[in-house]
Amino acid sequence: MALKKPKAAAVKKAPRAKLATPFEPLKFKDFTIAQKRTGRFQVLTSKGKNVNGPEKVKILLEAKVMKGSFKKPAKEESAPA
Repeated sequence: MALKKPKAAAVKKAPRAKLATPFEPLKFKDFTIAQKRTGRFQVLTSKGKNVNGPEKVKILLEAKVMKGSFKKPAKEESAPA
């Protein structure tokens, strides 16, 4: 006869925290910007596919959802001829 294992105690999950800053999805002609529960932004094309990488950053900066702080390219000083 097999021994019965005791059942593990049920663990209650803590309720999810609400976003600190509510963000309504921004809808444009070619894409939609929404905010995930984690606070990150999601960019979807009009066909429903995700946009990632540099394209996503470019779209978020143009929509003024995200502030950019990029290093300026170093100016090369040319030696007088």
